[in-house]
Amino acid sequence: MTWLYYSLGTAIGYTCLNLLSRTVSVKSKNPRALSIAFNIVSIFLAIILFLITGSYKNFSLPIEREAWIYFLIAAFFYGTYEKLRFYASKYLDASVYSIIGNITIVMAFIFSLFLYKEVLTLSKSIGFILILLAIFLVSEKKKSKILAKGLFYGIATSVCIGIAMSLDKKGATFFSPNVYNLLAWMGPFIVLWFPGIRITEIKQQFQKFSWKIVLLSFFNFIAYFFGLKAFVLAEVTQVIPIMQLSTIMTVIAGIFLLNEKSNLAKKLLAGIIAVVGVFLLK
Repeated sequence: MTWLYYSLGTAIGYTCLNLLSRTVSVKSKNPRALSIAFNIVSIFLAIILFLITGSYKNFSLPIEREAWIYFLIAAFFYGTYEKLRFYASKYLDASVYSIIGNITIVMAFIFSLFLYKEVLTLSKSIGFILILLAIFLVSEKKKSKILAKGLFYGIATSVCIGIAMSLDKKGATFFSPNVYNLLAWMGPFIVLWFPGIRITEIKQQFQKFSWKIVLLSFFNFIAYFFGLKAFVLAEVTQVIPIMQLSTIMTVIAGIFLLNEKSNLAKKLLAGIIAVVGVFLLK
């Protein structure tokens, strides 16, 4: 049951990340620069973990071509996700974004049908429909450019992270968790940095948010590392549903900590429906 504790730790870590991301993003005038600053700290944390755990002593890289194909594809989608993540947090309430984020499990499930020979069942089909229903519920019908922009970023990031996470299981089997964790931060950074950015823009984010960026990185880093550990110990369809409990955690916490009380009943209902849908997909 160790995988369960790692999965729960991931859910809690992502809940904290969702709440703090919303708080920081709404005050940032350059979400991409914020993401680069965030990733720099995360890479630094990954290097520290790599050294502390002594992984460098037995450092090795796989020679299989398949391992690098999966890694490079995952790195591209992780990098694209990092480009857009703080835009989504800026334009969407944390509670709404966390519900839309359940597209992640849908994408992971779809890819698992092909990568891991998962079987499509009636319960999984119902779970898929419930998640789409939850997203529909939080997509307010009023015409708002901000909402439309937020929905675009929310859906785009969720699709990207879902594809990347579905490939993590493959990557984690070819690489040791600590090595893969390090590479999974460094590889996407190239995609995130392209086509370049002024150093002063990154410095401004560090000056404005300082310790909050470090805390964001810590929550993301711990959550992602625990997730990798869980993927090594259990199946993707066991791990991701537990990780997605962060949805309902974020909805509830957003109500009390971020005062996200608009459409309260709809958000709670959508959160519950999304969680049920995720569990049916496992």
